Amino acid sequence: MKRNAILSVLFTCLLLLLSGSAFSGDTEYYARCNLKVIKGSYITWVNWQSTPTVVPVGTKFIVSHNGSKAQLEDAKTGKVYNLDIGASGDEYLEKFVTTKRIKIKGFSAIVQKNIKKALAKVGMTKKEVYIAMGPPANVDRVNSNDKTYEKIMQGNLWVYKRKRFGKNIGVSFDQDGLVDRTEGIWRD
Repeated sequence: MKRNAILSVLFTCLLLLLSGSAFSGDTEYYARCNLKVIKGSYITWVNWQSTPTVVPVGTKFIVSHNGSKAQLEDAKTGKVYNLDIGASGDEYLEKFVTTKRIKIKGFSAIVQKNIKKALAKVGMTKKEVYIAMGPPANVDRVNSNDKTYEKIMQGNLWVYKRKRFGKNIGVSFDQDGLVDRTEGIWRD
């Protein structure tokens, strides 16, 4: 009997390892960046500046995922969001959520205002832009579906898609990692 119990535990552990990763269970995480929501519950990579709903950076989620699809449940409201993370694996999901709460209170008042409006402005750092606008669709002219957060942060030209036929939003960084140019961003 003892042998069967040990085999059962080993089999369960093997199934857990094969079924996914640390994110595949219901685990608490925080929004790494502002998340744009369309169609009521779909988090999109499209940075539609007309998108009325933004889930703010730091929002606490219960996360579960399978492959390249994820569900994020707002721990406070219970609202469930669907997300296509672009590729399969924790390292790609981490473009959207993190185990550590991101706090914007340490940034200047103007940067906090831009983050809350989901805008990139000249002089902002890569981290500040990422928090404000989320992961770009393209980095240095290459699709970012299979890029990790760390790889995205190495790029110096980020492009955010807008609507299907709309002008894209471009953010260019200088050698110090500061925004030196933006295109397609609505002005205040």
